Amino acid sequence: MKFPMYNKNVMSFIQEIPSFVGDEPYVSAFGIQWIEHAKTQLDSHTGLDITRDRLIRMFGPLYSKLDKKNILEAGCGAGRFTEILVENDSLITSVDLSIAVVANYTNNGHNSNLRIVRASITELPFEEEQFDIVFCPGVVQHTPNPKRTIQQLYKQVKPGGWLIFDQYRYNVSSFLRVTWLYRFFLKRLRPELGLRLTDFLVKIWLPLHRLVSGKRFLEILLFRFSPITAHYTGYPNLSEEDQVEWARLNTHDNLTDFHKHQTSVSRVKKLVADLEAINGYFSIMPYTVEVRCQKPLIQNHDEQIINPRIVRMKGRSVVSG
Repeated sequence: MKFPMYNKNVMSFIQEIPSFVGDEPYVSAFGIQWIEHAKTQLDSHTGLDITRDRLIRMFGPLYSKLDKKNILEAGCGAGRFTEILVENDSLITSVDLSIAVVANYTNNGHNSNLRIVRASITELPFEEEQFDIVFCPGVVQHTPNPKRTIQQLYKQVKPGGWLIFDQYRYNVSSFLRVTWLYRFFLKRLRPELGLRLTDFLVKIWLPLHRLVSGKRFLEILLFRFSPITAHYTGYPNLSEEDQVEWARLNTHDNLTDFHKHQTSVSRVKKLVADLEAINGYFSIMPYTVEVRCQKPLIQNHDEQIINPRIVRMKGRSVVSG
């Protein structure tokens, strides 16, 4: 088994990472974010299984069948999911448009079954239908055109292979928060300044979140007025130091992303149907919808399972990438 070949010329190298793109301003804040928080979300750093649990949930039964696969991780960030994927006897190609690839290389570049590439996930440097699994967590909503992003990712899936992704979905509570006002201004600032300001917001507001943790009514009330993302309820087992770092990371992620496209379950279902994908599985999370679907082996797939399965997950979720 080999990595899929490139079908475009490399423009430059960052350390040993091939780059097929120039600098893209709309992801510059993400790049700085992941360099600053290179290890924050790694399970190996927290000692918890937060990332592994999310990956298992999104992959479903595929998680136990990851050996001998070519897997594309589209939008790898600092490599929190890469770290889990490379444990398997598969070839992992991790791609990101930002300089986050440097953080991923630092964290995971020593693995011989990993290839890290800087490229746009809508203009990937590979021929179509090269990957058994295309995995894109926490990214689609941040691209200029989510529909086109999903369509382009699906083109990379081999017949019989799977596309796995998620996207923010419309949620009433999202419209009742003040974060949209902060984001309107913060996403227009220089990335370095945006990072300093979101850190300042965490310093001011996080002690209040710590104070009301476990008091449901007060948590909901504070949630309406606070611009930050806190995890005392969502991830109570994080150490206090990690609570601060996760708050810094996800507050910046939530307030400086240039694009934030939400969707509805019905819209995602229609998009998957338009792709003519089969075996669709839609997991409705509090703030996102997670999707798993398969590209049919043959054009005429009347005898294959085509009815989508929709599951509504209970519990609390965290607004983060």
